[in-house]
Amino acid sequence: MPPARPPAAEPGRGAGPPGAAARVLRDIYRSIAVHAPLPDVLGEIARLASPPMDGGIAVVFGLKGESLVTLAASSRLPLWLAPPARIPAAAAPWWRLRGRSVQMDESPGWAPYRALAGGTCWCWSDRLQTAAGEIVGCLTVFSAGSLAEALPAEMGELQDPAALAIEQANLLEDLRFRAEHDLVTGLWNRQRLEEELQQLQPGGAPAALVLVSLEGARRVREILGEETGDALLREAAQRLMRLPGAGFAARLSGDEVAILPETAGAPPELIGRRLLEALDEPFRLEGHEIYAQPAVGVAPAAPRESLTQWLRRARAAAAAARARRNGPRCVLFDPTVALQAPERLELERRLRGAVARGELLLHYQPQVRVPGRSVAGYEALMRWASPGVGMVSPGAFIPIAEETGLVVEMGRWALREACRQAREWEKQGLPARVGVNVSALQLADAGFVGDVEQALKDSGLTPRFLELEITESAVMENRRLAAERMAALQRLGVEFSLDDFGTGSSSLAYLKDLPVNRIKVDRSFLGELERGQAPLLASIIRMAHELGLPVIVEGVETEAQWAALAGLGADEVQGYLTGRPVPASEAEERARAAQTGSQSDI
Repeated sequence: MPPARPPAAEPGRGAGPPGAAARVLRDIYRSIAVHAPLPDVLGEIARLASPPMDGGIAVVFGLKGESLVTLAASSRLPLWLAPPARIPAAAAPWWRLRGRSVQMDESPGWAPYRALAGGTCWCWSDRLQTAAGEIVGCLTVFSAGSLAEALPAEMGELQDPAALAIEQANLLEDLRFRAEHDLVTGLWNRQRLEEELQQLQPGGAPAALVLVSLEGARRVREILGEETGDALLREAAQRLMRLPGAGFAARLSGDEVAILPETAGAPPELIGRRLLEALDEPFRLEGHEIYAQPAVGVAPAAPRESLTQWLRRARAAAAAARARRNGPRCVLFDPTVALQAPERLELERRLRGAVARGELLLHYQPQVRVPGRSVAGYEALMRWASPGVGMVSPGAFIPIAEETGLVVEMGRWALREACRQAREWEKQGLPARVGVNVSALQLADAGFVGDVEQALKDSGLTPRFLELEITESAVMENRRLAAERMAALQRLGVEFSLDDFGTGSSSLAYLKDLPVNRIKVDRSFLGELERGQAPLLASIIRMAHELGLPVIVEGVETEAQWAALAGLGADEVQGYLTGRPVPASEAEERARAAQTGSQSDI
């Protein structure tokens, strides 16, 4: 935190004697530390900042884009200025004062504010700046009399906690958005879809679930690149949301969007056909005319059916729609539709015997220390080499494993294999920390702790070299059970990382209650670096370090990203820049080369 600013004026009315003022400021900082409601914290700051004369009023504004938003005031404001009123910053005459007080003139810009509190004539304002230099708002005082000697002595000390409180609130707001939304399209995510279904009252559930599969987005991504593929998804999402009756829309993994049509709207089959018509029209992107090639599956609601089961039926209908050679690619599910999705059913059949047939593999991606570029450990990533098919994309078989529960058996195999390999590296003096992904189903499985203990015992691996990577969403599904499982494993000496931080129910506060050793920040945060500023990423790294947690940033692909992350204090990175996932033999070869000096860095 930067040093407190000097008082803006000679002492006027403050919080009392210096000791009393210090106590009030300590109370404000304590309120911020325990995440007290922002209006309460800023309301107290505004009260302390208000001048003593009648008609004086202090207001705290937050900066949102190009607008100032009223957050709190020392007394009641007129309705047009009361929270959460928005004013264009360029139209707010006090925004340019920057620590000065002026007498309002007769210009139109001041006209609405001259009437505040019975005839305001003077204004003082200064911008609120965070420790990282980001402007997050302003503290403004309107007064009927001159402010030359009327501002409280603590005015300079009030700006720092006001900026800190707004910065923290902005961070939590952004994390909540990331927890519930898909960052590419702005649609809701799957976790929020599940919550929406749980919150629906009996009789209020939608009549059907509509699944839209955009086959063209994958091909666009392969030919024109990720950015164009994402742009197609965004444009498609906007078309979907403009459609009357579309209701609740969530992007699932890859190129799928699930829609819960409004219950009072048109029949689901009609909504499905309208969606198809809207998406069949070509998109104009970067000079190209692009077709999304949508396929729509409509699955009517069924009693006592989980979202996973509902999606399975909708996907089967969408697969049947994709297979159509003639007619509209929109299919309503019925029991015979599942027979029209042979590719997926065949993939599921093959996957059921993959562990027994020894078809699963682990590839290892290095996690590299930012200072020194040395390998700190690896993440073990599952691969499937299916005879007659070849390497099957994890994006194709992992969702099937999770939906069918096969992920528990596959995860048990991955634990055993990762521990065996890590023990080999440990004996050879090579980097031996290996992270293994743990699904929510595994964490909930009664035998999970025993599976980990047995894998450690059979391999002989020192437990601290096994790092279990658990996603936020897996923890938040049942925090009490997750805490119990993690505590039992911590007693064995196992370590934990919180995976994909920022994409689930993100909250740094609850980490204090879990035995987490490090957090892994999701690759989506790197978009801030591309735009030249990364206040959210910087805040996460700083707050994680305050909790004593190292930070790994995923998805690093360029030297520019590396340099920026080094400047922000990231501890480790993982991504194509420092190494793609490779078989254990290749990872070992590279580690030996680095040890002997034949490979100067990663």
